[in-house]
Order: sequence, then C-alpha cells, then structure tokens
Amino acid sequence: MSLNYSKWDNIVCSSDDDDDCHPNIDKKLWRRLMKEKRQQKAAEEAARKKELEGFNEKDKKTMAELKEQMKTSEEKTKAELKKKEENLIAAIKKRDREILAITRRKKYTPEEMCHVVDERTVVNSEKKIDTDINKLDYEEYVKRYEKKLETYSKLTTESLSQGFLIKNPELLHEHCSGFLLLKALDQEMEGHSDDMRKTVKQYLIVQYVLDLTKSMGKSDPREVLMPFFKKLETHEKMQGLNDEVDSFAEKIKARAKVKLEERAKERENKKTFIGEDGKEYEYVELTKEERMGPGGLDPIEVLETLPESLKNAFEEKDMMALQKAIREMPVEEAKHHMDRCTKAGLWNPSEGESGAETATADESK
Repeated sequence: MSLNYSKWDNIVCSSDDDDDCHPNIDKKLWRRLMKEKRQQKAAEEAARKKELEGFNEKDKKTMAELKEQMKTSEEKTKAELKKKEENLIAAIKKRDREILAITRRKKYTPEEMCHVVDERTVVNSEKKIDTDINKLDYEEYVKRYEKKLETYSKLTTESLSQGFLIKNPELLHEHCSGFLLLKALDQEMEGHSDDMRKTVKQYLIVQYVLDLTKSMGKSDPREVLMPFFKKLETHEKMQGLNDEVDSFAEKIKARAKVKLEERAKERENKKTFIGEDGKEYEYVELTKEERMGPGGLDPIEVLETLPESLKNAFEEKDMMALQKAIREMPVEEAKHHMDRCTKAGLWNPSEGESGAETATADESK
C-alpha cells in the first residue's frame, strides 16, 4: 500500500530553502530573502482573494434584485433579466474557481499551522526566606542550616545544585560561601583532596550567584539563579567554571600546607603534661589575678616561701613526705604554712583531714 504525501506539499520550512542556496550566499540571508518573497506573494494573493469575494457579494445582491424584478415584469423583460442572471452566475463561478486555486496554492509555515487553544499564566509561589536571616552571625547561621549546608556541599551535578538552591534559597548567603570555603580547607588539611574539589565547585557556584546579584543591582539572588545555570549549559561557560575550580583548588592546597606547618610549629612550642587520666594537657600560663586562691594568696608565691622539705612534698605530691615535713617543724609554724597553703589553694582541708591535719595533731601531743 503506497502512502500519499501530497498533503505535505503546501508546508514550507525555512530549512527547505537551503537546497536552492548558492554556496557563496549566506544561508541566514537567503532564508530571510525567501521568507520576505513568500510573505509578499501571500499578501498579493490574499488581497486578490478578498477582491474576488467582494465582487461575488456584489453580484449576489444584484441577482437578488433581478429575481424581485422578474416577479412583476413582462415576459420579454423577464427574458432579459434571466440572461443577466445567467451572466452573473457564470461570473461568480469563474471567480470561485480562482478563489479555490488561490486557496490551494497557499503555502503554510509551521507558525501558521498552530494556534493557541488555551492560554493561561501559572504563578509559582516562591519559598519565603526567613526574615531574620541577615541578622544572624556566622555561628548562628551554620547552627540553623548545618544539615542543608552539608547536603549541598556533597552534590555533584549542576542540575542537582540548581534544584537544591531553588528549594533552599537561604543558602544563597555569604555565610554559606564562608562555610564551604572553610570546609574545603579542612578537607584538604585532612588529605581528602577529591572531596575538597567538589566543595570548591559548590562554593564557586554560590559565590558567582552572589557576585552577579551585586553587579546587576539585584536585591534577591534568586533573580539571577536561573540565568546563571542557563549559561552553564554552554560548553564554554562550563569549561570556564572547571578551570576556575582547578585554579582555586591549587590556592586551597597552598593555604592548607601553610596551616599544617603553622600547626606543627605550635605543637612543638607547646608545653604539655600527661594527666592522671592518661590524657595530654597543655600548660597554660595564668596571670596573677587568675592564679589567686580562695583566700586571696598567690599559690606560686606561697610555694616559693615554704620550707624546702614542705615545698618538695607539694611539688612531688607525696603525702608521706608532707606528713614527715610537718612533724619535723614546730606546731605553730606548721599551722602557719598549712593555713597559707589553704588560702592559696595548694591544700584542701576537707580532703586532707587524714593527712597533714593528723600529722599536726600528733606533733601537738
């Protein structure tokens, strides 16, 4: 069974003109010329069709008048009127054939073949951003949106990033870019370079949107969000973003190296000790005001003025040596030194009832 494609003969596409275009003529210019030529011819035929239809309407009115006259006319006159009517009918038929030919010759473009059946405007309600977001400091912002920030930093495609930012416009904020920048630095310092590159890309997307908002004089970053991702669909813009990621990643690596060196130097300069719980602690130098004990005395000054035996016992935290040192000195002197130790915070009487207090009591006997 053969198919009839003749119904497509009167459909014209601009690309069809390319077959007749000379190689030395610009195709876009040729298409425009052919389009203008078709439009001019279509306008001429439309005017001719309207003219013929006007003549037909006029003749039909004349025929109606002739029929009214034939009702009251004599036979001879009727014959003449009948002849005129036949001439008018023939003229109308001839014009109808020309109108039909014009209709059949008409070429249709895809735009002319389509028409609007129903037209409506759908307005999507934008998600409202928290009104106090610009009043939040960095710590408050991160605490409120930490889960969203972590999720966004792990997205790997532009489409996912676009959808996530549309649903969570609160991430289009300078605190978000700051969080991503610090996260990328931490990842590189921990040796996770691949994750760092992903975070850098997410950082640059947010930062570019914020920069575009300022440069275009917009107040809401959402106004430039869609145009930005539209530009990323082109190979040139996407390549530019990837190049910027490579460049920025190198800067992060350099900064991470410096930070690690600084951290190593700080660790070398720190004075630490192992606590009773087995953990390492750092020695921190306190001011005199911070060192003051419960009785208003400085423990360092008190320790330096103690007898050598008592001082060594405190430094070595040797309870037996402390008891021995107290027994070997007069009662009043022992009480004087222990009272000063209590006021300086070197000795807690409630914890030493069975120690130094007992030793002092034994000596007094």
